[in-house]
Amino acid sequence: MDELRAELLAAFAAELAEHMAGIREALADAAAGRPVDLREFSRRTHSLKGAARAVDLPATEAAAHAAETILLAAERGERALDAATIAELRTLADAIEDGARSDTTQDDAPEATAAASSTQTGRVHVAGRHVERLARSVHDLANHISEQDRIVEMVEVLGAELADMPATQDGELARRIARLVGSTERLRREVGRQRWALERAAANIERDAERILLLPVATLFEGHERMVRDLAASQGKFAELTMEPIEAEADRRVLQALREPLLHLLRNAVSHGIEPPAVRARAGKPEGGTISVLPTTDRGRLNIVIRDDGAGLDPKAIEARAREAGLIAAGAPTPSRRGLYALLFEQGFSTSRTVDEVSGRGIGLSVVAETVRRLHGRVRILPGRPTGTEIRLSVPLALARQALLLVEAGGARHALPAASVDRVLRLTPDAFDRTEGGAVLMLEDEAVPVAELADLLGLPPSEAPDGARPAVVIEGSDQRRVLLVDALDDVRSLVVGDPTAVAADVPLIWGTVLLEDGIALVLEPEALLAADASGPRRRPRIAPATRPVQRTVLVVDDSITTRTLEKSILEAQGYRVLIAVDGLAGLEQLRAGLEPIDLVVADVEMPRMDGFGLLTAIRNDPALQALPVVMMTSRNSPDDIERGLQLGANAYVTKQEFDQGTLISVVQQLL
Repeated sequence: MDELRAELLAAFAAELAEHMAGIREALADAAAGRPVDLREFSRRTHSLKGAARAVDLPATEAAAHAAETILLAAERGERALDAATIAELRTLADAIEDGARSDTTQDDAPEATAAASSTQTGRVHVAGRHVERLARSVHDLANHISEQDRIVEMVEVLGAELADMPATQDGELARRIARLVGSTERLRREVGRQRWALERAAANIERDAERILLLPVATLFEGHERMVRDLAASQGKFAELTMEPIEAEADRRVLQALREPLLHLLRNAVSHGIEPPAVRARAGKPEGGTISVLPTTDRGRLNIVIRDDGAGLDPKAIEARAREAGLIAAGAPTPSRRGLYALLFEQGFSTSRTVDEVSGRGIGLSVVAETVRRLHGRVRILPGRPTGTEIRLSVPLALARQALLLVEAGGARHALPAASVDRVLRLTPDAFDRTEGGAVLMLEDEAVPVAELADLLGLPPSEAPDGARPAVVIEGSDQRRVLLVDALDDVRSLVVGDPTAVAADVPLIWGTVLLEDGIALVLEPEALLAADASGPRRRPRIAPATRPVQRTVLVVDDSITTRTLEKSILEAQGYRVLIAVDGLAGLEQLRAGLEPIDLVVADVEMPRMDGFGLLTAIRNDPALQALPVVMMTSRNSPDDIERGLQLGANAYVTKQEFDQGTLISVVQQLL
């Protein structure tokens, strides 16, 4: 047995123990007449089936498959969970364990143990909750260290008082006072030195504590090439798996949670995507199919793209099966492509007309969606280019520390995961359209629903401010929502803790973060997207404000091509457009006051004075500080967003995603 198989078996053993504990508990509940979550029960057997296949344990796989078949029948009401069924499930549970034990504890056991030990040299299994507690302890330490400033101030005051004591004829007393002044100064310097050393030590401890949970991302993809080849061969196909190398590290809990979803996606790509050789030949394709995995990291997130060159998605077949399953109501119009493809992740949905050990039960993709949701990530399925299917999956690299946008709503401070924030805006009363379902905001020809964050959280409403209000556009796997807030505070990287201590059983809460002045609740984006915003306060609370009738836009950009493009787009919408070649020229034009200007569109990177410098000058000038400013930037990292928020930008448009509709939509909202 090689080292890789030994490590896979060690991981499978841990997964087997976890799922079997849940299965035994469910069987005990069923025997005692207590309610059983059949969906969770079948998910566990399905997970064990896939994991057993990955490590080549056919007896365990077959027993798990048989148990899953019984549970799905019970879930559909086709079979009662009576004493006979419970006895059969117990026998199969024993077979699952026996199959794993017989295949892993005979001749290979000593080798497996030795190999597992050698491959994990220098590693220690540490529970995630212990690391989170360690991180909180370090944070408490940092707060205590910050109190050293108060001690320094006390020493400085004492030294100043001694130095200011009036002169006296007593020479000995004067000498003693001088010595005390010198001692307090040395004490002040020593306290400062110790504070600096403690801060450095605390930072190192915090960094090292977080590294405990890190593993190479590449370990997530080990051992799957053979599985893809063998699975394809068992179906009379040829398929090859290719993977791009990646050097990054991620939280081991994230990687462990993604192993099963990745396996499901690869199996789906073989079963549903790659065609038999004869079919591929008639389509002019090579007989062997290709499945590629492209992992990347960006701004604290792990992004995985899985592509195959198979037959691709069939929207008509998806819609037909969705209507059969009742996921689309009779007579309802066809959903958008994005909404239609999202149905593939629903529990029990499958386009396969046959059921076997690999596909057809409609569980695989629902497991993927549920796991990604628990990791606070997103997953989408799209048509491949030019053929096949593409799945995009994005999750945080770490569960403990997250980039968070801090906002105020309903008199309290809250945090939103920065990765779920599409953009931040300032909106005036006439920016919204009214519909029967409430207010909506048009973004790129999409009617995005608007809600007060305070309303969603059940908090008392704040007084409606005059003029524009800050807003956050959050996005999930298949929808967006505009949240009106009272203030945008900051963007920080913070340790997210367990919410149960302060917010038990609150569905909108993901976790908590410790701030200087108390605890803030971290909100769950997917729950906010699904939350009910109806009720007496569903209209956005924005008091009307008078605005100038004339609408003139100043475009500030050092690129003549970009200036010309933006000028033509805005003029086509009826705006009067002035241009400036850099920030300094734009500021001179604004301060000259020769032309009434209602809004500025500024690039960030420019010579002489960049966009941030221009924005700072505008906000510091009493005559200009209320002027709306839109930043056109290619830099949309949390640090840049934080800086822009602090400087007072009204909106951001990234050049990577720039199109005509985006610019027009943003300008219309601000004018």
